[in-house]
Amino acid sequence: MFAGRLTDEILESRCSTQYFSELRELDISSCKLRDFDEMFDETKFPNLRELNLSHNNLVTLKGFGYLPKLKILTVSANKLETLISSPNDDGYPKGLLGLTGLEVLDISYNNITDLYGLHFAPIKELKILNASNNNITKLEHIDHLKDLREVDLSNNRIRQFDGNSFANDHQIACLRMEDNGLRGLSHIEKLEKLQFLFLHGNRIGDFWDVEKLENCPKLMEL
Repeated sequence: MFAGRLTDEILESRCSTQYFSELRELDISSCKLRDFDEMFDETKFPNLRELNLSHNNLVTLKGFGYLPKLKILTVSANKLETLISSPNDDGYPKGLLGLTGLEVLDISYNNITDLYGLHFAPIKELKILNASNNNITKLEHIDHLKDLREVDLSNNRIRQFDGNSFANDHQIACLRMEDNGLRGLSHIEKLEKLQFLFLHGNRIGDFWDVEKLENCPKLMEL
């Protein structure tokens, strides 16, 4: 009878209370979930701050409604291929569109090929983005996330940075790019607040590329 759909009964079995409105943290990882449409919104979970949905079988984020108080969302180790979620016909926000207060987003270990969809999401307070261990080929669509402090894109397929990969007013202090096959560091000089840069397992062979890091005055560790 269980088809991977989240129900109230499953939630009650994982919660310390049957009053969902009281919950601030919720862990429903490793439940073989495939779907939770119209389950998470402000009406049902008005005080939810942290939600862990890792190690399930989710292929989309469209099940999220309006959850403005959610700060930490973990959906690692699922089957996500995209971050796009269109609003309902009545304009009701879905997916990342309704998570306006999000500060930490973990989408690692999925099947995501690009970050398309982030630029539509009003998540201007996002500080930590973990998109490691995906199939991302290009770093883009994060230029409006001015409050980003930590970005983890290790174990992807990003070969180079483009002119729109970073913004001059980015606050990124820690950037993880291990095991991507990077061939150069063009445009990284835009990250004037960068302190920690991890580049193990790449293909940077030109010493002049390393010299560009001189324009990152706060860099403490390479």
